[in-house]
Order: sequence, then structure tokens, then C-alpha cells
Amino acid sequence: MKRINPELWMPADDMTLEDSALHIAKNSANHLVVAGPGAGKTELLAQKACYLLQTNTCTFPYKILAISFKRDAAYNLKERVRERCGDELSKRFDSLTFDSFAKQILDRFKQALPNEYKINSEYEVVLSEQPIFDHYRSEDIQYFSTTTREDIIKFHSAQLPHDDSASHGNIRKHIWGEMLKSNPSKLSFKMIMRLTELIIISNPKVKRFLQQTYRYVFLDEFQDTTTIQYDLFKSCFLDSDSSFTAVGDDKQRIMMWAGARKTVFDDFMADTKAIRVPLTMNFRSAPRLVKLLNYLTEHLLGKTDFATASSKWSPDQGECSVWVFENPDDEVEILFQEVSNWVVNDGVNPRDVCILVKQQLPTYAGNLIDYFNQNGIKARDENSFQDILTQEVCLYIINVLYRVFDRKNIEAQKGIFDFLGNIHTELEDDQLLRLEGVLAKFIRETRKEYPTSTLDDKLIKALINKIIGFAGKDRIMASSQSFSNIQELNAYIEKVQEELIRNFNTTNSIISALDRLVGKDTIPVMTIHKSKGLEYHTIIFIGLEDGAFWSFQRQPDEDKCAFFVALSRAKERVVFTFSKQREGRFGLQSQSITKIKVLFDELQKSGIVKMEEKKPRK
Repeated sequence: MKRINPELWMPADDMTLEDSALHIAKNSANHLVVAGPGAGKTELLAQKACYLLQTNTCTFPYKILAISFKRDAAYNLKERVRERCGDELSKRFDSLTFDSFAKQILDRFKQALPNEYKINSEYEVVLSEQPIFDHYRSEDIQYFSTTTREDIIKFHSAQLPHDDSASHGNIRKHIWGEMLKSNPSKLSFKMIMRLTELIIISNPKVKRFLQQTYRYVFLDEFQDTTTIQYDLFKSCFLDSDSSFTAVGDDKQRIMMWAGARKTVFDDFMADTKAIRVPLTMNFRSAPRLVKLLNYLTEHLLGKTDFATASSKWSPDQGECSVWVFENPDDEVEILFQEVSNWVVNDGVNPRDVCILVKQQLPTYAGNLIDYFNQNGIKARDENSFQDILTQEVCLYIINVLYRVFDRKNIEAQKGIFDFLGNIHTELEDDQLLRLEGVLAKFIRETRKEYPTSTLDDKLIKALINKIIGFAGKDRIMASSQSFSNIQELNAYIEKVQEELIRNFNTTNSIISALDRLVGKDTIPVMTIHKSKGLEYHTIIFIGLEDGAFWSFQRQPDEDKCAFFVALSRAKERVVFTFSKQREGRFGLQSQSITKIKVLFDELQKSGIVKMEEKKPRK
């Protein structure tokens, strides 16, 4: 690909960046970019990657590393760069979560661990913290019963090597030994991160390899970075020639419960001498919503970093309401009527209406999902699908199936070829053209071999095996950053297979089954935490009540930020609901707003929010 002169480079896709963002995109100094919702933080990183790669400022063969907090954010950033730069240049852009970054290093360099911390070649990732608690209970019941679970995990996940002089250090050392020597070894992601950090600290050659590989490092959603993650970043890259760009927003700091480091912005500036740069434009939200966000920034969060609405909007666009219901049955019925009107009469795509809850999704939205589906509007718990829809091999399977059974789906064809091109990095242009012909023949033959009239569970499984076989499991494994062993790859293939068969048995149509799998025309329902980084035309937040914000008195700052995040996902419309009664363990229970009164007070004082009593139509 021809190098672009840095002076002639322009943002891809005619994107508009405010002056500060454009300066950061073209500048190699260390920066901490502090920007509110809708400011285009992820887009800034994508454009900066494009600049560095297209102008060869990140000279070949150096690479760019982007580390995100969430898997879907890492995938989204990778896709933006690939679409703008093409496959060839984007191969020098690695977009990973902290967990996957640490795991890749451990998998590659685990033999470099000190003898005391050696693990088996195969290890099991422990996703629950319960096995760790069980170890501490059986090792020392006195320590276990007098220590909070939060402190046990913090103690267990402290930096390595073990400090034998620390109080109860022998307990931790013995438990680590048991977990490492298990067959297979048992490791939590926090343990993986600490072992990776130990590899870096103990092996200057590994550290030098990383620093020579990644000349630029991006840190997305930086306000959510934990102490363990920040320690890993420092061990890998601090005092190197690498350039750092961190982006975040302390108004959206909602991961304190998961260990987010409260001082991470200040620490980063002190450690890297980064320049703090605020971005002020809100490209996402309509002007009245931006005005509301600014009001809450000052009066609820006590900050002064205000945003400016994009000129693409009319000044009077944007609306926010609080709807008050007598009971959850009225809430579900009226929400269905309103959403139906938006979809049918206003032309809003169901996929652009998102229903949020703070937590306990089945309690707050389970009946709503059932009611909507039973009455003609599809809705689903989106949380369980995010893994599938952000995993490249899963999307490859889905795209091939679309192409086989829907001849007009040209977009699926592009997705298939992009995937195959990424796993065939050795092919030249003429060889890629031949691969395109081979793919077309494979699609034609598969279409003949598996007519829709004969499909059943067994044939769908065989078809998916054929699709994976065409790409080649070994090749997928060799090119993927997601899988360290064949079992992990198989697990994702099985996820797609099981969901597709379940949908097929419900709809008796393979296209309908695929549409269900990707959520076509389906309203997503999710928690606030899962919504980070996403945007929708309309947001409905269910349960602006004390019951949903039960932790408000203990962690008011974090819960205020969660409320702010929910509001800031919307482009044009936000609805908060309050039900005077809510289903609980013992039936309907009265709800209050005593604990979260400040949220209601500030919404009313803003002069923007409408408070409405909602009753079913007669």
C-alpha cells in the first residue's frame, strides 16, 4: 500500500475530529484524553491508528497495541481500523482486552516463569472466585472467617513473588502452589495477569521483545483500569520508547466494584509525563440531552467538563422523561404500546431501541421480554450473545450460512472473504483472487449439498463442521489471538451451533434462525455495565427506584456515574421508569425513591425532564 504524506493525511470516511483530537491523532507525545460520552474517544484511537499506519509513522515492522477493558470494545476498535486501513495495514494493529493480552504472553512465554511458579502446559481458567475461597477456607478457617471476600481476593492477587514476611503470606504461598500444581493448573484471570507481570519482570529479553514489537500503545476506557492491569502495563512498557495514548472519562467510572483504580489518571500522568487533553464535542446526543448531561455533570457529579452538541442537530431535538407506573404489569403494557408506536409509526428500528436495567435483569425485564415476544415485537437478553457476535470465527460461520442460504447477501460475502484473507496472510493479490474463486465454488457446492428442505439438527452440525474445515482449524488457531488451545475454539463453535439449532427448531427456517442469532429486528435488553461504549436512538431505563439502587448509600459516586452512563447512551430519547410496586421474593412490594431522591430532584430541576403518570389506555 502506498504511503500517504503525513501533511496530506485526512481522517478516514470524512469523519470530523475537533482540533484537539486531530492534533492527538498526528502527534506521538504521550496523552491522556479526557472526554465525555459521545465525544468519539474510540473513533479518535481508530483514526490515530490509521494515521500511524497509512503514513508509516509507525514504521514497518513495528505494531500498535490497543488494550480495552471489554471484549466487544476491543473487537469494535479492531474492525474500525480494518475497515479504514484495509487488511494489509490492519495486521499491524492488535486490539485486545487486558485479559487476552496477559493470557497471550503467558501462553507464549510460560516456560520463562521462575521454577516456583511453573504451570502445566495445559491450564484451566477459573471464571468464578468460589474455588479460591474454598482453598482459603480449608487452609485456614480462622483467617477465612475473619476476612472479607474482597480482601481475600485482593490478598490472593497481590504482586509476585510472594512476600514470605507478610501476615498470612505462608497461606497464600501454599494455596498458589496447590493451584499451580493441579492437573491441569487452575488460574483466575487475576492470577494470569500477575504471572505475566512476573515473566516480564524476571526476563528482560521478553520485556525488550514487547517494547520492540509495539511502538505505540493505546488504552481505551482507561477510567476502568484496575491496579493489577495498570501494574501489568507499567511492567511491560514504562520507561520504553513506546508512545502512549489513554482515553477515558471519570464521569463514567462504574467499575469501582471490580477494582478500578481511582487514581489511575493521576498515576498515568505522573508515570508517563502524559499531557492531559480534554475533548468537548458530543457527536452522539441531541442538544437537549447534551444540555441535561451538562446540568447533571455540574449538579450531580460536581464536575465542570461540559460538552458541546454537534451542529448536525436542530437546537430543540432530544427528550427525556420519567414515567411513573402503578405496577409492573402496567409498565410492561404501556412500554409495549409506546415502543410499538415508535417502531410502526415513527420508523425506529427495533435494534436502535435499548432497554437497560441496573442489575438483576430477569427481575426487572424478564416479564417484559416475554410480553414483547408474545405480542409481536422481538426482544432478548443481549448479555448472553455478546461473546458470539464479537468472535471472528463465530461471525465467519454465520456469514457463510447466510451466503449459502441467501444468494443476495453480498455483505456476508465480504465478511467471509475478510476472515479468510486474515488467516491467509501469506497470499499475494493473484492468489487471493484464486481464493475468491475457490470460495465461490465452495458456496455453490454447499448450497447443492444442503438444500433447505432437508435440514435437521444433524445436518446443521455437519454443515458447520464443513465450514470450519474449509477455513482449517489449524490455520484458524495459528492466526487467532483469541484461542490458546483447540478446546477454546471448539467451545465457541459449539455455542454458535447450539444457538442456531435451538432457533431453527423454533422457526423451522435457517434464515430466520440466523436472523434471531444476530438479533435482527430485536430490541436488546442489557445491564448498564454491558451498554458501555454503545449508543441507541432510544434508551428505556427500567427501575429508577431504591430497590434497583440498593447500594446507593454505600457507593453514591459510582451509582451516580451508572445513572449518567445510562442517560448518555441515547441519541434522541431517554425514558426512565418508576413502578410504585415491583415483583420481589415475596410478591409485589412497594417501591420508594428515598435513597435516590437526589437523582429525581436534579432531573426535575434541570427544566428538561418531563414527569408523567402513565396509566393503561381504556
